[in-house]
Amino acid sequence: MRLLFALVLNLIIVLKVARAGAESKVHIVYLGEKQHDDPKHVTESHHQMLSSLLGSEVEAHDSMVHSYRHGFSGFAAKLTESQAKKIADSPDVVHVIPDSFYELATTRTWDYLGLSVSNPKNLLNDTNMGDQVIIGFIDSAPRDLRFCVVVGVWPESESFNDNGVGPVPSHWKGECQSGENFMSTNCNRKLIGAKYFINGFLAENEGFNSTGSRDYISARDFIGHGTHVASIAGGSFVPNVSYKGLAGGNLRGGAPRARIAIYKACWYVDQLGAVACSSSDILKAMDEAMHDGVDVLSLSLGAQVPLFPETDLRDRIATGAFHAVAKGIIVVCAGGNSGPAAQTVLNTAPWVITVAATTLDRSFLTPITLGNNNVILGQALYTGPEVGFTSLVYPENSGHSNVTFSGVCERLNLNPNGTMRGKVVLCFTTATLFTAVSRAASYVKAAGGVGVIIARNPGYNLTPCRDDFPCVAIDYELGTDILLYIRSTGSPVVKIQPSRTMVGQPVGTKVATFSSRGPNSISPAILKPDIGAPGVSILAATSPDSNSSAGGFDILAGTSMAAPVISGVVALLKAMHPDWSPAAIKSAIVTTAWRTDPFGEQIFAEGSSRKVADPFDYGGGLVNPEKAADPGLIYDMGPKDYILYLCSAGYNDSSISQLVGQVTVCSNPKPSVLDVNLPSLTIPNLKEEVNLTRTVTNVGPVNSVYKVVVEPPLGVRVVVTPKKLVFNSKTKSLSFMVRVSTIHKINTGFYFGSLIWRDSVHNVTIPVSTKNHSKKWNDASILMLVLPRIIFLMNQSLFLVVLSLIILLNVARSGAKSKVHIVYLGEKQHDDPKHVTEYHHQMLSSLLGSKEDAHDSMVYSYRHGFSGFAARLTKSQAKELADSPEVVHVMPDGYYELATTRTWDYLGLSAAHPKNLLNDTNMGEHVIIGVIDTGVWPESESFSDNGVGAIPKRWKGGCEPGEDFKSTNCNRKLIGAKYYINGFLAENDGFNSTKSPDYISPRDFNGHGTHVASIAGGSFVPNVSYKGLAGGTLRGGAPRARIAMYKACWYLEELEGVTCSFSDIMKAMDDAIHDGVDVLSLSLGSRVPLFSETDMRDGIATGAFHAVANGITVVCAGGNAGPSAQTVVNTAPWILTVAATTLDRSFATPITLGNNKVILGQAMYTGPELGFTSLVYPEDPGNSNDTFTGECESLNLNSNRTMAGKIVLCFTTTRGYTTVSRAASFVKRAGGLGLIIARNPGHTLNPCKDDFPCVAVDYELGTDILFYIRSNGSPVVKIQPSRTMVGQPVGSKVATFSSRGPNSISPAILKPDIAAPGVSILAATSPNATFNAGGFVMLSGTSMATPAISGVVALLKSLHPDWSPAAFRSAIVTTAWRTDPFGEQLPAEGSSRKVADPFDYGGGLVNPEKAAEPGLIYDMGPKDYILYLCSVGYNDSSISQLVGKGTVCTDPKPSVLDMNLPSITIPNLKDEVILTRTVTNVGPVHSVYKVVVEPPLGVRVVVTPKKLVFNSKTKSVSFTVRVSTTHKINTGYYFGSLVWSDSVRKVTIPVSVRTQILQNYYDEN
Repeated sequence: MRLLFALVLNLIIVLKVARAGAESKVHIVYLGEKQHDDPKHVTESHHQMLSSLLGSEVEAHDSMVHSYRHGFSGFAAKLTESQAKKIADSPDVVHVIPDSFYELATTRTWDYLGLSVSNPKNLLNDTNMGDQVIIGFIDSAPRDLRFCVVVGVWPESESFNDNGVGPVPSHWKGECQSGENFMSTNCNRKLIGAKYFINGFLAENEGFNSTGSRDYISARDFIGHGTHVASIAGGSFVPNVSYKGLAGGNLRGGAPRARIAIYKACWYVDQLGAVACSSSDILKAMDEAMHDGVDVLSLSLGAQVPLFPETDLRDRIATGAFHAVAKGIIVVCAGGNSGPAAQTVLNTAPWVITVAATTLDRSFLTPITLGNNNVILGQALYTGPEVGFTSLVYPENSGHSNVTFSGVCERLNLNPNGTMRGKVVLCFTTATLFTAVSRAASYVKAAGGVGVIIARNPGYNLTPCRDDFPCVAIDYELGTDILLYIRSTGSPVVKIQPSRTMVGQPVGTKVATFSSRGPNSISPAILKPDIGAPGVSILAATSPDSNSSAGGFDILAGTSMAAPVISGVVALLKAMHPDWSPAAIKSAIVTTAWRTDPFGEQIFAEGSSRKVADPFDYGGGLVNPEKAADPGLIYDMGPKDYILYLCSAGYNDSSISQLVGQVTVCSNPKPSVLDVNLPSLTIPNLKEEVNLTRTVTNVGPVNSVYKVVVEPPLGVRVVVTPKKLVFNSKTKSLSFMVRVSTIHKINTGFYFGSLIWRDSVHNVTIPVSTKNHSKKWNDASILMLVLPRIIFLMNQSLFLVVLSLIILLNVARSGAKSKVHIVYLGEKQHDDPKHVTEYHHQMLSSLLGSKEDAHDSMVYSYRHGFSGFAARLTKSQAKELADSPEVVHVMPDGYYELATTRTWDYLGLSAAHPKNLLNDTNMGEHVIIGVIDTGVWPESESFSDNGVGAIPKRWKGGCEPGEDFKSTNCNRKLIGAKYYINGFLAENDGFNSTKSPDYISPRDFNGHGTHVASIAGGSFVPNVSYKGLAGGTLRGGAPRARIAMYKACWYLEELEGVTCSFSDIMKAMDDAIHDGVDVLSLSLGSRVPLFSETDMRDGIATGAFHAVANGITVVCAGGNAGPSAQTVVNTAPWILTVAATTLDRSFATPITLGNNKVILGQAMYTGPELGFTSLVYPEDPGNSNDTFTGECESLNLNSNRTMAGKIVLCFTTTRGYTTVSRAASFVKRAGGLGLIIARNPGHTLNPCKDDFPCVAVDYELGTDILFYIRSNGSPVVKIQPSRTMVGQPVGSKVATFSSRGPNSISPAILKPDIAAPGVSILAATSPNATFNAGGFVMLSGTSMATPAISGVVALLKSLHPDWSPAAFRSAIVTTAWRTDPFGEQLPAEGSSRKVADPFDYGGGLVNPEKAAEPGLIYDMGPKDYILYLCSVGYNDSSISQLVGKGTVCTDPKPSVLDMNLPSITIPNLKDEVILTRTVTNVGPVHSVYKVVVEPPLGVRVVVTPKKLVFNSKTKSVSFTVRVSTTHKINTGYYFGSLVWSDSVRKVTIPVSVRTQILQNYYDEN
C-alpha cells in the first residue's frame, strides 16, 4: 500500500540518518566476470585485495561481508568513504557502490491456464510435472497489497511434501543450511536447498537485536511470503484446501514435481514493521544460486523509479541476472505494484522476464440484501456469520439535526457514536489507499457498528478488514443505489451474507489495478512488462506466524504472486526443452500469449478508468502454457544481442568486456536498440521512417512455411520483407526487415498493433508499439495554473485539506439553534411574483407565529422559475414544515464548490473568416449569457461595450450596487450584476464582512467569475498574453453577447477558498429566469455521492429544470475529480454537462544539458534564463555519510549544501500539487536555483510561486537527465524561459482532472455530454488574483470548458432562436469531433493514457460550425422529462408540482432507455433490449438519411427502419434499436456509434453497452 510504503520509506530514511555517523558502511566492490573457475581462488583474490587496502589480513577478515565467487567476481565489505574511493580507483575494479535495500513485492490458477492434471496429454503431464527442474527463490514484495513480508520457507508446509518425488537431481550442488529453528533435515527431495544471507543486513543495522527479533535467523519464513510464492511455482499436491471456506479445491504449484531451493535474503525490522533486503545479500544469494545449479530464478523484488541502467551495478538484480542468464538460468522478476500509473514497471533489463498481474475468472461475491429485497453483489473476503437484517445508515444531515454528519469513509469518526452503533454503515471514498478503508472499518467498529459498505472507484484494491469485520466493496453506481434506498425509506435495513466463491462465467479477467505499467522509463524501446499472469487473490501456503494464516494457507495479491506463476510455467518448459536458452523460453511465452482471456473475452486493464489492455499493461498478453510448449518460431538471443543492447545504452567498452568475459569494442556510431532481437517491436520516437531487423529460429516441424500478417498501429505503415519465410533441414534461422513509417503530423501517444508469422498451426505474434515523436520533449500538456484559494481548482490532496476545514466549520455551526433550510414547493401557482412571495410569508408566519418572526427568518423567496423559500428554522420547525402537504421537500442549506486563447481559432471560429457561425450570428448579438459565479471585475477590457448595440428590450434585470460597485459599472456589454449573500451569512454568523477581502457586491475578488464570463462572451482585447505566453487577441466565444453576472460564491478566510450556498445559488437561478437570460453557465457542482436529480438537495438540477422549462439552456461543469470513473457531476438529463480537453498548445521549456542535449519540459516559467548551472540529483555517491534522497517529497532531508546554488532533479509518484510546491520550497530555502520534476505523464503541474523555475518532465526524460548526471563528473544545465508552441506537433487530450463517466446516479444517462478546451485558458481576471498578469491569467478546469460551450450555445441561440435547450444539446453532441480538429485521435490522460471514449468526452470535442447545421436533432420536452422522472422513482405528486400539471406514472415504470437522448447507454444488457428514438429534420425539407452502425465489440445492433424519409409533411420520424450481446460474462463498457447520414451530414450518437449476465454485481479485481 502506498501510504504504508511511504511510512516505511520514511523509517528507512531515518535509519539511514542514524547510520550516517558510522565510520564505515558496507560497499559492494564489483570486479566483473570471475577470472578463476575455482571459487576458493576467487575468494582468496578478494581477501588479498582487501588486505592490501586495509593493511592486514585480520582487518580484511573483519571487514569482509560477502565474497561473490560463482556467477561473477566481487565482494561486499565495510569501508570508510576514503577507502571506498581508493579502491574504486583500482584498474581491476569496475564499480564501488554503497549497500542499500530492496523492497518486498506481494488456486484455480492452473486449471484456468489450461494445465489441468486430469488432461493426460498436456504440458504438465508431458514433462512429468517439471521433475528434475530446480526453481530458486530469492524473494520479497515491492508494495505488497496486504503487508510487507519477510521471506524464507516454512518447510513443514504440506506444499513441500516429497511424496512421489524422485531423487534429488544429480546436478544439484546446494545444501540445507541449519539455523534458528531450522535443521538440515527440514529439507527433503522436494525442498532440496535452503540458505540464508544476513551479513550485509547486519553490517548496516548494527543495532539489530537478533535474539529479540521476531524473525528467525535461519531460512525459516516468519510471515509467510517466501512460502507462498514457492508453493505457487512448485508446490506439491495438497487436497481440500481453502481460505476459511473460500477458493476451495486441490492446491498445487505450476510444476508440482519441480524442486525448490530457497535463498532467504530479506529480514523483518521491528522499527519498520516490515522487511529490508540488503543488496549485498541479494547479490550473494544470486551468486550461490548460480553455483548450486538452479534452472530458474524467481525474484519477487525490485527497486523503484528512478531506475538504474541495467549495466549499472547499482541495479543488482539486472547485474546478477545477466550472469545467471549467461549460464542458461532463466530469471523471472515481478514487474512491481505501482500501477496503474504509466512508466512504473520495474526489472526492465531485456534478459529478465518481467511479469504483470491479472485477475482470475474468480471472485468472492458478498450478497447485500436491502429491505426492499433488492440484492446487490459486493466483493469481500468476509467469512464471518451472516449479519441479519440490521439498521442501515448513511451519515448525513436529514435537515432536522444540529449534529455533524459525514458519509466520507475517512471522516466517519466525526459522526457521533449513536449514529453508527448497532448499524451497518454506508460510506463513500475517493481514496485509493487501503488505510482509508481500514480506518473506516475501525471507526465503525469502535462506535459499535456491525459492518461497513464502502462505495469506491471501481478497480481500486480492497483487502479484508481485521478480525473478519464485515467490510464489503461496491462501486459508486451501486453505492448510489443503496443511498437512494436509504433516503427513500424511513427505516432502512440490510442483510450481509458471508462471501462465497464464484468461478468462471460471468467473471471476467483484467490486468490488476496495482500492476505496474510501461512504457519502460529507462529504455523505452524495450517492451516491459513481458507477460501477464494471475496475481490477484492467489491461494497458497504460508507460515503459521502470518497474521492472516488460515490452516497454513493464505490469499494474497501482487505481482509477487504473478512472478512465480511464470516461474512454474518456465520450469515445465525447461523440462520439455532443456536445451532452450532463457531468451528462447521468453520468446515462446510472449509470442503465444492470449490477447484475450482463455475463453475469448477481451482483457481490460483496471485503473483510474478502465480501458482495454495493451502491451504496456501485460506485454505479450496472458500466459498460455500449452501454446508456449510448441511456439513454432522463437526470437532467440545470446551474447551478441546483449552486447548490442549494452552498447546502445552507452556502457563503456571496458565495463562491457569485464561483464561479458571477452574483449568488446562497441561500433561507432552505436548500434540501434531497435535491432535487439526481442519478441516485440517498440518504437518510442518514430519521426519519419525506421528500418529494423529481427531473426526467427524454427523450433517446429523442420519443413515449414510462414507468412506474415501485420495489424499496424493506427496511423502507422508497417512493411515486412520478405513476406514469406521458408525453413528446412538446412535453413533453421531467417532474418526479416521491418520498415515502419508514420502518417501522424503531431506528437502522439503510443498506438498498438501486432506482427504475426503464421503457418497452418502456429500464430507467432509479437506486439508492435509506436509513438510519433517529432521532438524530444515532455508532453505534459496539462499545466494547471490555479487560483489556490478556490476550492474547485484544488488538486485532490489539497482538496482533502479543504474538505476537512469545511467539516470543522460544520462542527462549529452545529451548535446554533436555527440554520438555513430551503423549503421547496414545486411549480409556482401565481404568475405575479409578489403574490408568490406573500404566500411564502404567510406560510412562514403560520409556522413561527408572527409576521415579524417570519420577516427575520426569511432569507430568500423563490418566485420566478419555481416556488419556495429559504429561511432560518430550528430542526423541529423544519420537521413541522416538512409534514405540510403543500411542501415537496425541506432540506438544510449546503455548499457547492467551484469547478475551475487560441480556443476559438482551434475550434474553427476564426473572426477572420467572413462566413462562419461567428460572423453569421453577428457574434451572438442580443443573446444574454447568465453566469453564476464569484462576481465580475467590470473595468476589465473584456467587458468593453465598444461596438455593442443597445441592451435587448426583453432584459428585465438590473445592476445592483454594493461595496466598490456602482450601477454605472454596467454597460451595454455587462448588462446585469447582482449578488446573493443571505444564505452564506446565515450559515456563517462569524463572518466579518468589513474585514473580509471579498467585496459585498457583484465585484469579483479572486477573479474566477471574471475569467469564465470573459471566456463565454468577452469582447475583443488585442495584444494579450500571460507574461509573454499564449499571446494574441483575446475574446470570448460570443464576443457581442451580453453578460449578466450573478455572484453567489464568497471567499471564506477559514477555507482560504470559495464557498457557494445552495440557497444563494437557487435564488440566483430564480432571478436569472426572471431577468430573461438565454443561457445559464454554472462552473460549479457537488461531488459523489450525488443526490437524485429529483431531490431538492440537488439545487442545481432543480433550478435547471425550471430554467430549461422556460427555454433557457443550462451549461454546467462536469467536475475536476478525474481521471477516476463514475465521478462526473451535474448529471441531470436536462443539463448540458461539459468535460475538459487540452488545446493544441503547450509551453515548452528548453532544458539544455552540459552535453548539449536539449529536452523540452513543460512549465509556465517566465523569469530570466538560468545559464549553465550545476545540476544535482541527491543520491549517495558511495563516499559520504550525509543523507541523500531524490524524492521530491523528501528533499528537505538533504543537507543545504547538496542543493545550494544548483538546479535539482527529483522524482515523484504523487499527483498532488503540494508535493511539487513543497519540493520547490525546499530547494529555494536551501539556496537552490531551480527544480526539474520527473513525474508520471498526465499528472497536472502548477507554476511555482514567485516564478521559481519549476519544470516538469516524465520518468523517461527524467531518467535521461539522471543518466547524464551519473555519467558526468560536473553536470550542468541551462533552463530557458517557457515559450508558446501552437499547432503541430502538439496534440489534444482529455485532461487528467476532467471527471469521467459512467453516471453514478443514473448510468443510462450518458455524462459528460460534450468536451471543450479547459486547460491553460487565457482570460480576464481580477487584479486581486494570485497569478494576475495585467488583468489576465491562465487557468485550467472544467470551469474553463463550461463557458466555452456556453459561448457556442449563445451563437447557436442567435442562429436558431426557436430551438429548445434539448435541440441545442443534440446539435452539439451529434456533430462533435471524435478526433481533434485536424483528424488526430484524442487520447484521455489518466493514470495510464488511453483512447478517449464517451465516458471521457460524451459526444466528443465540440465542433461549432457543424453544430450550426446538424441535419437532424433528438428533441425533448416535458414528455421526455416526465419519462425520466418516473423511471427513477420520483412520486406522482412531486412530479406534478415540479412540472406544473397532474402526472401519474405508468405501472410498470417506463424505461429510461427510451428517453430521447442523443446517445444510447445500456448499463445492464443481459439478453436483448429494444429502445426507441425520434429525430426531427432541421435541414433541407426533402431529405433521406440512411443508417450506419458501428456496434460495440461483441454486441449486435439492429436499427429499424434503415432509411428515414423527410418531406414537408413528415418532419419527425421514430426508429427502434434492438441491442443484444454475444458476451457470456459480465464485461466492462464497449463503445460504438449510430450514424444517420445523407449526402452532406453525419448525425452521430455514441453507443455504450455493458453486458451484465449477473445483475447488480460489483466487478472487483
